[in-house]
Amino acid sequence: MKVTQTQFLRSRSSIVVAVLAVGVLAGCSTTANPTAPASIGAGTTAVKGEPTLGPDLAAVRAATAKFHDVDVAIAAGYLNPAGRTCDQIAIGTMGIHSPNFALQGTQTLDPLQPEVLLYLPKPEGGFKLTGVEYIQFVLLRNPDTGVVAPWFAQTPWPANYQVVTPTPSLFGQTFQGPMPGHVPGMPWHWDLHAWIWANNPNGVFEQWNPAISCQ
Repeated sequence: MKVTQTQFLRSRSSIVVAVLAVGVLAGCSTTANPTAPASIGAGTTAVKGEPTLGPDLAAVRAATAKFHDVDVAIAAGYLNPAGRTCDQIAIGTMGIHSPNFALQGTQTLDPLQPEVLLYLPKPEGGFKLTGVEYIQFVLLRNPDTGVVAPWFAQTPWPANYQVVTPTPSLFGQTFQGPMPGHVPGMPWHWDLHAWIWANNPNGVFEQWNPAISCQ
């Protein structure tokens, strides 16, 4: 997911304070495990053009349905999607990322409170909620000082640093990463996309969705 450098620099100090308060066990992996919509268990009745989901993701849909109203999302702490970049490459689209910095600044993963909402601009104006993204920052221990903190540089951390956050997972899916921040000031992190409001033919948890477009 992408945010502007200014926005991340403003939130950087609060992120560090929040994550330093968390004590967690060691672990690290970069394995992703995409799952096709048909293999996520007993499905609910889906609207045409939207995925059929099992009960866990159906609960996320129910919890995020209110965020089709962008004003409600903003009031809940998510950034306004207006004026933000809609991310799209040849293989598919992610859309507009609306992060919630307060949720990102903790090590808690609540399936019903995703760190990022994904929107598409509507041709007639406004925005359509298409999915969510979960974010967790990597925490590292400096062996010389014992300090535990995120890693903000684009280059990997020294080999003697210890990763103290376990690789996150939700819905039986291992997050993708760890990966460097997408803009200066964003730390290394793991993420997991869930296309709960727009069908993704490549799988509910794939990063890019070829069935939607920013246009």
